[in-house]
Amino acid sequence: MPVEFRVLGDVEVLVDGRSVDVGPARQRCVLVALLHDAGQPVAVERILSRVWGEHLPRRGKKVMYGYLSRLRQALAAAGDVTVVKERAGYVLTADPAAVDLHRFRRLVAEAGTADDDQAARSLTRALALWRGKPFEGLTTPWLEELRATLETERFAAVLDRNDVAIRLGRQDDVLGEMFREAAAHPLDERLAGQVVLALHRSGRHADADRHHAELSRRLAELGAEPSPVVRERHELSPAAPRRRPDQPAPRQLLAHSPFFVGREGELDVLNDLLRLHRPLVAISGAAGVGKTTLAMHWAHTVQESFPDGQLYVNLRGFEHAGSAVSPAEVLRSLLTTLGVPPDRAPSDIDAMAAAYRGLLSSRRFLVVLDNARDVRQIRPLLPGAGTSMVVVTSRNHLMGLVAGDGAHLVTLRQMDRREARALIERHLGRDRVEAEPQAVDELIAGAGFLPLALAVLAARASLNPAFSLKALAGELDSEQSRLDTLDDDDPKTSVRAAISLSCQHLGPTAAQVFRLLGVHPGPDVTAVATASLAGLSREEAEVALDELARVHLAEEHQPGRFVFHDLVRVYAAERFRLDALVPARKDAVRRLLDHYVHTAFSGAMVLRPMRDRIDVGTPAPGARPEPLSDYQAAWRWFEDEIAVLRQLLPLAASEGFDQHVWQLAWTTADFLDRQGRWHDWVEIGTSALAAGTRLADQRALTSAHRGLGQAFIMLRSFAKARAHLTSALELGDTPVDKAGIHRDLALMADAQGGYAEALDHGQHALEIYRECGHRAGEAAALNQVGWYLCQLGSHRHALTMCQEALERHRAVGDWTGEAVTWDSLGFIHHRMGANARAIECYQRALALYRELGDVFENAATLTRLADAHLAEGDTSAARDALRGAAALLDDLSHPDARGVRARLAALVTGA
Repeated sequence: MPVEFRVLGDVEVLVDGRSVDVGPARQRCVLVALLHDAGQPVAVERILSRVWGEHLPRRGKKVMYGYLSRLRQALAAAGDVTVVKERAGYVLTADPAAVDLHRFRRLVAEAGTADDDQAARSLTRALALWRGKPFEGLTTPWLEELRATLETERFAAVLDRNDVAIRLGRQDDVLGEMFREAAAHPLDERLAGQVVLALHRSGRHADADRHHAELSRRLAELGAEPSPVVRERHELSPAAPRRRPDQPAPRQLLAHSPFFVGREGELDVLNDLLRLHRPLVAISGAAGVGKTTLAMHWAHTVQESFPDGQLYVNLRGFEHAGSAVSPAEVLRSLLTTLGVPPDRAPSDIDAMAAAYRGLLSSRRFLVVLDNARDVRQIRPLLPGAGTSMVVVTSRNHLMGLVAGDGAHLVTLRQMDRREARALIERHLGRDRVEAEPQAVDELIAGAGFLPLALAVLAARASLNPAFSLKALAGELDSEQSRLDTLDDDDPKTSVRAAISLSCQHLGPTAAQVFRLLGVHPGPDVTAVATASLAGLSREEAEVALDELARVHLAEEHQPGRFVFHDLVRVYAAERFRLDALVPARKDAVRRLLDHYVHTAFSGAMVLRPMRDRIDVGTPAPGARPEPLSDYQAAWRWFEDEIAVLRQLLPLAASEGFDQHVWQLAWTTADFLDRQGRWHDWVEIGTSALAAGTRLADQRALTSAHRGLGQAFIMLRSFAKARAHLTSALELGDTPVDKAGIHRDLALMADAQGGYAEALDHGQHALEIYRECGHRAGEAAALNQVGWYLCQLGSHRHALTMCQEALERHRAVGDWTGEAVTWDSLGFIHHRMGANARAIECYQRALALYRELGDVFENAATLTRLADAHLAEGDTSAARDALRGAAALLDDLSHPDARGVRARLAALVTGA
């Protein structure tokens, strides 16, 4: 049945047109918390925060689970729409299009890329969805903030709709609503300007005068006056002269580059924006990425669309400090170009801007504002209403121009391989490129796909036709030589100079963070890791990273995760080497490594709480490890950071922090194992073994050998596994170490089908644990012994051992061990033919795994549950279990997923 969710007013749910009771206020808050991300998982902690804020009741999770259960019951009539639990949280399985909030935002977004007729229809439909204040009657801090955001979005949509209606000559259709909005927002100058212009367009000039006078009076009470935009819309007729018919149209574009290639996607976007009459475009990107070249190429191809002329200004925003051109200086030059004699030009910047807008208001110019520093430099240079178009280029993101002035942002990134190759071919010719294809690829990689760097390399090669491209590529081998090779006496074509000029405009904290990030090995970094690296607060690090991103020295390629172009990172590392003393570098590396080691350690203990701990010491002053409170948070952190952790190993080794190398290997072991990334586990373990050897540290060597032994077991390289585990057993200096290694040797024998040998090692481990009073280890060994007894056919004895293990796990509070043991009991009962009891045990294990968030073990138990269901003749339940296991393993990208899917396919075919 069709279901509709309404939150832009009272919270309502309609199923097949009839209202459904979704419970009391707090339960409706839970519903809104899920609707905000309809179709996407919402973490439990986020739901709790959205519904209760800081005033979480006792047993808040249990209360929330009750609300979720009652919401499922209320939505029972809605067919497939319900609330489901996933690994990442709870999902309301509704199409976002069924939620008025999302429909509103989609319609507003559609209007932003449509022509005026379609934009008018979309905005009218969007505003018709509003029935009052969002979430009427519901109050939480999150809802209050969201309500304010939505009301701001609604008002912005009203203003956009007004502009479209005025452009279409339909101002009379919206004047009544404009007056109502003006009464609610009496000091909003954009709205006031719209009312004044609409009244003038409707021939109601006296009413326009009165409205302008009333706004002036209100602003005067606050010590202000109407903005130039409002004054311009009221006065309508500019005083400045227009260009004489015999005066040629200005054609100020820079020369078109003969080496322009590629950028088809960006050119398509610019052409679409021209077709849709979008007046303002911002091309943003890093130094040397080709912003000006793109703007000039496109401007030359469309100049016939701007018959009144093309204006070009280099704002010099990122040249040497103090060189940026002021808006007043630019306006004086533009007015002169447009025919205003210098002695008649206004001296006040607001008056100059108004005269400039007046001159452009009824004419069609293309204005290119190149190399802008920030929004403040640009805003006085915008033409306002009319048919002209402005293209701005900047190393800054210019988000204020997007949010405040409706600019469309085109973010320009480095070239792809095809474009880079075409650029070199344009410089050197096809024959020379085809003669050394591998060297060309090396040049492209060495230049980091950056057009400026590629152009510098191509220019060097073209000046020396006999020069081998392979030799030139060889000059890029080291980081230092890369920048030297790409350097040039001309600052306009020097990669080092281009990056340096971007850095000159950074504040002191951002400049410090930039240099320090040259130490970070990548591939990306978070604000909290940056805070540890620089010894800052998280808030300070976030501000610094945002500043770097604004000038494209960094890019936020995923929410909260920042990447750096290779050449930018090399330059940052160079500056750090030159500017920082050796102790400062050591301190920064220590803080960085401590951040990751201590965070990874806390995550490892969440993934396997009863694991025997290593001593990672205390973090260095200024390091800020992240707290990982539950399994899901720990798993997500490892997923996000594993690439960084692998890159840290050579950094730690080269800087003399071998202790951190083997500790990182220890902390990542469980994650890599559960993801099936056993080759990565071996690679990291090999680094740990080398570090332990350099340290001559028995604890480090024992840990490294044991980890490698476990990894080789999973890879079925049993000879290597035995060699490493034997070395670990010889090195192990504590009884607990030796017991754990015997358990590993048991697993190896189990994997080879040697259950008698496995039982022998398991019993040896059990004896050691009992002798040293290690209760958690004893419980784990009891379960392991029971498993091997079952494999050998001693089912009753196995049952006794595992039941004792279950009691011991409960006594020490080891939920993970309890879940593993319920799984073993299910397997034993299945082997004994008691399949109903086996299914019950497996379901107990699954419930614990779900509570713990242990996805891998959940999947493993589901595969064994399928066997029990088949033995009971319930093929449908077996298929469901295998589907669940396959889905979980797919989420982990685990290689075992293939085998489970093969079993499922065979079962389906057989059915």
